[in-house]
Amino acid sequence: MPINQSEYFTFCIPALLFLFAGVLLFNRNIPVIHLFKNIDTRSATNLGHLLLGISYFFEALSYFGLPGINSILSFTHFLRYAGGMCYLFVPSVFNYFLLALVYLGLAKDALTAGVFIDFFIWCTYLFLMTSLRFNFSLKLRSAFIFIAIPLLVIIQSVKEDYRAATWSGKSESGFGLITELASEKNEEDDSPFGKSEGVINTVGRLNQGWHLGMVLRWVPRKQSFSDGDDMLGDIEGAVLPRIFFPEKKIIGSQDKFQKYTGHKLGKGVSMTIGVLGDFYINFGRWGSFIMLFVFGALISRMLYLFVRKYVVTDPINIVWIPFLFSYLVRANNDFYIVINNLVKGYLIFLFVTYLRKRIWPIRPIQKLR
Repeated sequence: MPINQSEYFTFCIPALLFLFAGVLLFNRNIPVIHLFKNIDTRSATNLGHLLLGISYFFEALSYFGLPGINSILSFTHFLRYAGGMCYLFVPSVFNYFLLALVYLGLAKDALTAGVFIDFFIWCTYLFLMTSLRFNFSLKLRSAFIFIAIPLLVIIQSVKEDYRAATWSGKSESGFGLITELASEKNEEDDSPFGKSEGVINTVGRLNQGWHLGMVLRWVPRKQSFSDGDDMLGDIEGAVLPRIFFPEKKIIGSQDKFQKYTGHKLGKGVSMTIGVLGDFYINFGRWGSFIMLFVFGALISRMLYLFVRKYVVTDPINIVWIPFLFSYLVRANNDFYIVINNLVKGYLIFLFVTYLRKRIWPIRPIQKLR
């Protein structure tokens, strides 16, 4: 860690408490499990096919090198996983087969590239959606957690060696290589599980502790607070289209990371200062606590309004919640990424909803009434 433990936790713990206080105090729960019986299987199938079609269509376009296509693909790529979730509500062997193909492709991409964050995030969302769909017991949900945590720790402990071996071409990518590296790592590290390298790396990755520590060390000692200017630029960048404003902020900019941490990244490396780091550089210590509380309240309210307006009236829209809010729980994110995904994701949702109405004019929910 760039700073000592005491200095880190005296900021991090209150910051998280204020954030979650805003979420919980303004949370208004709407039971959704009973709504699932109102999901028309044809509606779920159609939405699943549409989301998969859009996702793979833009991926195919990316091979032609069209300008701006990669920016669009960064959003439409994840539609396939939301589409796959639609098939959970359709008792069809063919649709379950499509769901399996989508997530096998996710696993293949993770093993090939050596980047596992999308795999863990979307498998977690799939499990949560499956738990809601089939009303899993607490015992079964707990079993999933007990299996997932060791797997997460193992991959986190060997991923650097895995990338070095596969990217250099010395070894073939795959689960077998991960197992081999994990076995070697276990023989070298005789520390207790809680203090093992894998656990330490996993916790540090999930909370972005190194990134936040670098910010706390550098600001305001070497770099002044931005007094909200940086966050205002984030909001403008999320709202304004790049085609008309080519100079707007870039996600994961090395300049921002270096400015607020003093650390220069290598060529091709992208890092963020995290959501907590963003609020700190904009509002200072106590100001960030207050604004994190406000931010948590806004997120809670947005989720409630989306569920009330779109999920209650058309329950299959529950698959959009992971798509819209996924960056709130991902590592290597910041305020700009979160707000940009919310704005652009909501526009994509409205566009797809418009297509659904045009292609299938009679909504299933109207039939049920």
